[in-house]
Amino acid sequence: MITPLSPQAAETWQLLADRAAAEQNPRLRANLEVVARHVEAEVRGDVPTLMATLVAEPRYQVWGASASVGPQGYDEVANFYRAAIEIGKNRLEFEISRVMVDDDTVLTEGIFRHAYSGAMLTARGHDGLQDDASTWFLVEYQALIVWPISADGLILGEDMYAGEAPRIVRPLGAGELDHLGPVDRA
Repeated sequence: MITPLSPQAAETWQLLADRAAAEQNPRLRANLEVVARHVEAEVRGDVPTLMATLVAEPRYQVWGASASVGPQGYDEVANFYRAAIEIGKNRLEFEISRVMVDDDTVLTEGIFRHAYSGAMLTARGHDGLQDDASTWFLVEYQALIVWPISADGLILGEDMYAGEAPRIVRPLGAGELDHLGPVDRA
């Protein structure tokens, strides 16, 4: 489901948008803009627009504090995003604190924030949440993403370096941070 972009979520990657707007080099500006379009399309749940930012056979790699290795190829990547949308993982904040760009790469570093249910956290190995299975929690983790860019100006994939496992920040009250997690989160 494609959703409107939350201003609160968009504010968290404003550094990327500002860097693109200020860039004088056309190639570097195009690299920053394609990553910004990708991030926005992901958060909105717009898989066709998101996939249009990628090469025909993108490769994703996940490093660090994650059990995922990342999807490979068009179909796996598209299905990866569809699955994320289904559970609301795409509706996130990415509080970018650093942006670097060259002719072939964009690098973004910052904190990802999600709303995860107690049931999801329990399934992922967090103990002591059995009584909170229907409670929603603010979860965050530090990450760095390397976005390799093709000569044609499309994203070759993502190399994500998870600096830490997702950590529970606190429970969320009803309606709090409703731009995170599933659209129908109670």
